This record gives sequence, structure tokens and C-alpha cells, in this order.
Amino acid sequence: MPSDYKAGIQNIDFAQNRDMTIFVANNLGVLAYNGNDWEVHASKTGKKQRSLAFDENTNRLYFGSQGEFGYFDGDWNYVSLLGKIPAAARDFDEVWDVFLFNSKTYFCTFQGIYVYDGQSVSVINHVAGFNRAFLTSGKLFAQSQKGELFEIKDKALLEPAYFQNQSPETLAGVIYHEEGYLLFYNSGKIEFATAFGISEKYDNLGKALQGKYVNHVLQLSDTRLVIATQTAGLFLYDLQKRLLENITTKDGLMTNACLRAFQDYAGNLWVGMQNGIALININSPMRFINQEINLEGSGYEAFYTEEGTYFTTSNGIYFLGKNADRSVFLPGTEGPAYGIQRIAGKLYAGHHTGLFLLENGLAKRRATTHGLWQVKQLKSKPEFAIGGAYSGLYLFRLNENMELQPIQKIRGFNESSRFFEEDQKGRLWVGQFYKGLYQLTLSDDLTGATVEKVSDKYGFPFDDQIVLSLIDNELHLATRKGIYKVNPLTDSIVQVAMFSENIGEQQVYLLAQDNQKNIHVYAENLVGFYQQISASNYAFVPSSLFQLRYSFNNDLLNISVNTDNGVLFNANEGFIHYRPELENRLGVDKPLVISKIINVAGHQVLYERKPFEAKPASIARLVVPNQAKVLQFAVEAFQFEEVNNRQFRYFLEGFDEQYGEWTNTPTKEYTNLKEGEYKFFVQTKNHLGQTVTSQPVPLKVKPPLHRSLLAKILYVLLGLSALVLVSKRQKRRYNRKAKEVEEAKGKELAQKQQELLEIEGQKEQKLRQLEEDKMKSELQHLNNLLAASTMNLVVKNEFMETIKEELKEVRRKGKSSETKQALEKIVKEIDSTLRLQEDWKQFEFHFDMVHGDFLNRLREQFHDLTPNEQKLCAFLRLNLNTKEISNLMGISLRGVEIARYRLRKKLGIDQGQNLSKFILEY
Repeated sequence: MPSDYKAGIQNIDFAQNRDMTIFVANNLGVLAYNGNDWEVHASKTGKKQRSLAFDENTNRLYFGSQGEFGYFDGDWNYVSLLGKIPAAARDFDEVWDVFLFNSKTYFCTFQGIYVYDGQSVSVINHVAGFNRAFLTSGKLFAQSQKGELFEIKDKALLEPAYFQNQSPETLAGVIYHEEGYLLFYNSGKIEFATAFGISEKYDNLGKALQGKYVNHVLQLSDTRLVIATQTAGLFLYDLQKRLLENITTKDGLMTNACLRAFQDYAGNLWVGMQNGIALININSPMRFINQEINLEGSGYEAFYTEEGTYFTTSNGIYFLGKNADRSVFLPGTEGPAYGIQRIAGKLYAGHHTGLFLLENGLAKRRATTHGLWQVKQLKSKPEFAIGGAYSGLYLFRLNENMELQPIQKIRGFNESSRFFEEDQKGRLWVGQFYKGLYQLTLSDDLTGATVEKVSDKYGFPFDDQIVLSLIDNELHLATRKGIYKVNPLTDSIVQVAMFSENIGEQQVYLLAQDNQKNIHVYAENLVGFYQQISASNYAFVPSSLFQLRYSFNNDLLNISVNTDNGVLFNANEGFIHYRPELENRLGVDKPLVISKIINVAGHQVLYERKPFEAKPASIARLVVPNQAKVLQFAVEAFQFEEVNNRQFRYFLEGFDEQYGEWTNTPTKEYTNLKEGEYKFFVQTKNHLGQTVTSQPVPLKVKPPLHRSLLAKILYVLLGLSALVLVSKRQKRRYNRKAKEVEEAKGKELAQKQQELLEIEGQKEQKLRQLEEDKMKSELQHLNNLLAASTMNLVVKNEFMETIKEELKEVRRKGKSSETKQALEKIVKEIDSTLRLQEDWKQFEFHFDMVHGDFLNRLREQFHDLTPNEQKLCAFLRLNLNTKEISNLMGISLRGVEIARYRLRKKLGIDQGQNLSKFILEY
């Protein structure tokens, strides 16, 4: 409806890309649908969109509108091609068709056909103008307004010979078929053009189309035809079987005014209508049987007979005659009706009010047993039948007319008996869904029974929710955890391995075998059937019934196997007719993609798949800011035909422990994700119930600013800075301490050095003292030597003087000249000995050595000192007394005093100054 897709009423054309997005040419723009949402994209001109074609090579959506054509690029940017048209050819009306053909795009109008080669636009003209154009079997055709049908080759119009005699009426479709072409006209007329001429064909279809005004003809991938009409809805026609089906408002269409039909890649049929869009799963192996044939209420069972089909529903019993279009309600059957069985060639239906015999399209009551579920003929005693009712089991017997008549209620068992079966030993197994499974051994007269609880007798682990079925004549038990069977040889219950691989330990709600030996199963998360390959060899086939599982009558789930083809599942409204052999006609799998990831709080799109982009091979890791408190993931599943039954479940690796519960919401939000690495997955179930998993979306949630890489770098830098500062501070502190220590050490060292210097000084002083003492000692020794030498000289001189005097006395007294001469000689020798000159030089040398060059210094300062005065100074330096000086100098004591006096003057010594002290200190 327009209210659903929020656009105009008319929908003229369709297109689809490999990504499965559906595009619709609408009055108000181009609609795009991904299975979740409708989007409207209008051109800048605001003109009505009439035709579409999607080019997979260029990812362009070409469109035609009123006096305008162009394309949308991958970002929905509108590009007009009007400027590329020659100026003289820009005046045209609606572009009714767009075709991609031979690497060119053909825009078809009433005025001309415009050909775009990617660079420029050229025009194909006809003097009369054109009606419509058609692409079939690799050839492009166009009809002129005179009725001529041309083949377009490049930019030329060619008129094939076999079209020369065709009707001048306006064509609605051209379909290639059997070496010729089917020509469909608006009037409903159908012609078949071959090289041998024109002929009319498919009379039954032509008669059905007469006066319906055909708008469009589409050939499906399986060669069937879909004819869209203005007044009679859709016609579906099988060219091989010549079967015709008419789909109208009675079948669910919003209107019978169907403008255009389109088949998508999955095989679905889209219908553009005057006031909306219809989606028809034309390839579905399922059809609903309900109010369209006047069948009211929830279905329970159907049974096909040669005279027609009987249906039991919650409202009563209906009959559909063999060639009838609508069923009739059978009077007297008001109220819930249940199972139908054929016994002894007659058909019986259980009912809330008893048992009915069904024949000749009528229902006749045969028993008033309250709440009779069904009756079954005993195999061990075929003349009897057992009826399962609300309050137990009832015994029936065939009378002489081979009709059932009630006998009595079987004593000893009062549980509801909707499910019951007879085993090979004649025992009855009865399943009460909520109370468990019972085994009944009937008495010989069948009026009573010994009852045993199966769970007690066999140690069977399930005591409720058990469904009984006969599979290959063996009793099977569908339970809350898989499927079991009764082994008649060992009289034991064992799990059936064949079912375990697909069903596992799921709860099984229905298990039944049809006339073709297919075993149908409806489990918790699985719907399908086991197809018989050979005896006891089955292969599981998933069923598209999965998408309708919520339409089943889950209150009293049942399957009807006695039909003319396929099986019927009872539904909430009527029945679902299922034909397993048509499952292979379904189309391709639909992709499951992540379309958008939004930072809800920050109004920021973190990821968005481009509109025309194919499913990406992978999605690069997304970096999410820590401030993104709410992340929303949007999913596209492209499950157009099962919007209300879609299921999704989500898993965020690194956050969730496992996949969440199934939901029909195609979005998922996560809040307050901590920083770290994540992977997002989504799963859905396709039309067969198989789980499809999306490619992962890797995410990295950045840490908050204070824990971000930048912050860590800043922390490191700050830390390094702090370390540097601390280091510098420590270094300064260390340097200061070191300096202080150094200074202290320096002071201490200086002190030590001072002490050492002092010690060294003391040592040196001591050494000097010792040296001085030694020198003094040596000096004293030398002085003593000098003094001794001097004393020796004095003694010697005194002694020599004494001898001299004595010799002089002897000479004076002597008489002999020889003696006198001899004495004279001795006196002379003594005088010679008394000469001090040579002795003095030696004395002076030693004296200066001891007294620091005293005499030289004295002579340099006092130039006028005489030798005797110098000697006097030396003797005074030696601290000799006057007498000793007198003897050494050979003068009298008085002479010494006079010499001292003269010396004082020459030395410039004051009168009060001591001469000896001066000499000693000099």
C-alpha cells in the first residue's frame, strides 16, 4: 500500500541489482526496498518515474520519466542525460521502457527511441512514432503506431518477414516460443508468428483474456507466462500443460488493475498496480486453502475422494466438489470436526458431537459419542474399530451394511485419546499429550483394558508431550528430545539414529508419512521431510514451510496425506497445500549483510553500505570512539516474501557469551561497551529454516581519553618529562649535594691538605729544624773545627812564639857564629810558619761555606774593609774573645780593641749597637 512505502499510488516498472535490492518506478520517484525499509529517491525534476533498468557493469540505475531520462549513481546522485540529446529531439512524452541491450541503453518513447552509448545519445525515428518496445530472447523489438513490428539492430529498424501480416492492434507483449513469437495485444488477442505466417494459438488463454485489457506480459524463468491485465488481475499460464490460473482480489490482490509484472532473482513475482505493489511467491510449493474457496475456521484434516475433497475445521465439515471453485458447508456438522478415516470403503469423520459418515457430498451422523477425535480399524480384528475421544476409548463394530455402529466405552481407561495406534501384538498405544504414554492390552471381548504407563514399564524418560505415528508400519514416538521407535522384536524403545543428525534433541510436534513415503517432521527449529531414496534409506530435505510455521494450527497440529497431490497441513485459517516436488523451483539464497552501524548518542554513521554496492567480501575493522554509549547495527536480509516471519539473532564476540534469542527485529543495540576488540555476527533463517551467518564485522572500541593511546603517549611524555624534571631536580640536588660534598671534601681536603701542609710544614719545619739542627750541629761542628783549628793555630802560634822568643834568647846569649846562624835559620822558619796568609785562605773558604758566604757578602757591601778587619769580622762571627783574637792576629789586646773600634766605624754601627751581635746577625 502507498501508506507502507510512503509514495505515490502508481507503480509502473521494476528493477533489481545483484545485491537483491528492489527498485520501483513510482509516481513520486524511485522506491528502493531491502526487505526492511522503503526509501524514496526523487529526481530534481519532480516528474513521475515510468521505467527502470539496472546496469551491473556500471552500477547505474537508469530511469525514464515524463520528458526526461538519465540515471542514479551509486550514491543516489541524479544525472540527467537530457543535455546529450540533439536539441531538435528533446521534445518527447513518457519514457515507457528502458532496455540494456548490446552495451547500450535504449529509452523508448512514443516520439522516438533514444540510444545512449555511454558518451552521447542518438535517436531512432519513425514517421508514425512508436507504441511500446519489447526485449525477448536476445532481440529488441518496437511497434510503430501504425502497428508495424520492427527489430532494432544497433540504430536501424528492420521488419522481419514473419511479422508483416500481424494484426495492427497495439501490442502488450512479445514472447519467443517454439521457433516463433507469441504476440499479445491489449485487446486480449494472441497471435503466433513464425516463418510460415501468423496463426492464433492457445484459444483457452485468448478467451480468458478477451476484454480484460492486457497491460504487460512476462515470461518466468520456468517458461510460464504472467499476463497483467487492467480489469482481471493476473493470469498465470503454463505453455506446456496449458494450465491457466487467475489471481485476483479474491486471492489477496489489492486491486485487479495490474500494470506491470517483474520476477526477481529469487523467483518472486512483483506486480505494479494502480494503487500499490503486490509480492507473489510464484515459485512457492505452498498454497493457502481457506476463505477463497469458502472454507471457514482453523483446519484439521482433508481427505480427497473421487467425488471431491472433504475438509474438517473448527467450524464444521466442508465439501469441495471435483470441478467446483468453492466449497460448501455440510449442514448438521456445526462445531469442531477432527480426523477423517476410510474404513471398509466408507469415510468417517470424528466430531465434537460424535461420528459422521461422509458420502456423496453429505454428512450423516452415525454416533453421538462426545468429543470423538478419530476412529481406526483394528488390524487384529478388522470387524471392529476403536474411537479415541475426550474421555477415553470407544468400541465400534461393522454391521451388515459395513457401516460402523457404536458398541460401548472401553472400561479401565478415561484419558483423552487423540493419538493412538495398534502395534503388531494387538496392543494399543495411547498418547495423552500432557499426561504421558499408555499401553493398553484389550480383553478378549474388547470391552475392557489392562493399562500400563509406558514410562514405568519401559523406563521411558518422557512422561508428557508425546506424539504417536506409524512410519513404515513401525510405531514411532515424537518427544521433547528427539524421535524414538518401538522395536517389535525386543519389545523395547530405542532412539532412531536416522533423525538424530538433523533433529538432534529438539522437541518434535508432528511426525507423519505420506503416500509417497516422505516422512514429514515439524520440530522446534526445523520443518522438512525425509525423502525416501530406497527401502529404509532416507535423505532430509529442508522445507520452505518453515517460513509459514507460525501459520500452522499449533493447537491441534495435523497433516493430511490423503490428497490428490502433495499434503495439507492444517493452518490457523484453513489449510496449507504443500507439494514437496516443487521445492527445487525456489530461487537463489538471499544475502545477509550489515547495512549500517550507527553511534546513536553521537548521531554518527560509523559504517554504511553503499546503495548499489554488492555484498562486500569483508568489512574493515571499525574504530569506535569510547563516547559511543549506544551502538546500533542494522541488518538487511532481503527476505521479501517472509517479512512477518523473519528471525534474527545476534552475537558480539568479546561481549556476549553466546548468540541471543531469536527476534524479528532487524536491528541490534549495544550500550556502554568497554574498550577492546569485538566481532559482530548476525544470523537469520532462510526460507528452508537453515541458519545463515553474516560475515563478521570487527570492531575496536577506543579507550576513554584518559586511557587512549594519545593519553598514554602524553602520560609517557609527562612521565618522561617528570622523570627528566625529577632527574634534573635530582641531578641538581645531586650536583648541589655533590658540590656540597665536593666543597666539604674540598674543605676537608683543604683542611687535610692544610693539615698535611701543616704536617708537611711541621715535617719540613722539623726537617728544616733537623737540617738546621744538623746544619747547626755541623756548623757547630765546623765552628768547633774552625775554633779548634783556630785554637790550634793560636796554640801553635803561642808555642812557636815562645820557641821563637826562647831561640832569640839563645841567639843573643850564644857565642858561636854557627850557632847563631843555625838559630837564625830556625827563627826564619818559625816566622815563615807563623805566616797566616796561606792558612787564612783555606780558613776563609771553609768559613764562607759554613756562614753563607759571609766574607764575600761583607766585602761586597763594605768595600774599604782591610784584610785584618775582614779577619776580625770572621773571628767575631766565630764568637772568639779578645784574647783569642789577639793571639790569632798577632796583636795586643789593645790592638784588638782599637781594631774593633775602627771596624765599627766602617760598618756604620751606632755606638749603642753591639758589634758582635751585628756580625752574628749579618
